[in-house]
Amino acid sequence: MFYRLALSFGLILVSFIALEQTTLAQNVDVPFSGIVSGQAGFDSLTPGTTETTVSSSFSGIAQQFDSITSATVGINSSVPATITISPPQFVSGPSPDPSGTTRVAYLKFGSTQVRSDVSSGSGKLPVGNTDLQVDMLVKRPVAFTPGNYTYSVKLTITP
Repeated sequence: MFYRLALSFGLILVSFIALEQTTLAQNVDVPFSGIVSGQAGFDSLTPGTTETTVSSSFSGIAQQFDSITSATVGINSSVPATITISPPQFVSGPSPDPSGTTRVAYLKFGSTQVRSDVSSGSGKLPVGNTDLQVDMLVKRPVAFTPGNYTYSVKLTITP
């Protein structure tokens, strides 16, 4: 009798386990989405050099800095973009720019020429790689104090 009870209990247990393990397979696709925005960025930079211009009215002392070698900047843009050039800013030197100093930056690429003092200093960049030439002019109403001067010109890209 004990044998039959054990056998019955074993069969019930095996049936229960067999039925319990039967499941239905299911799947679900989990979506992800995102935005790929257009990008424009600077690739390379080669600094430019300047030369002083001597004024006869200042007894042979320099009153003006002009570019003699253009700075070059490489740009890569995946969308049409706008480039804006700002006037040269005094970074360092023996004497800061006095009031009345004229500062103009020039930008050239392809057949486009942009000045920081005309039309907000902005131009349209094409899609792809573009090489820019950047020049500057700083003219003081008084002579420069002798020494080393550094100026910077800011370029801003807006896709």
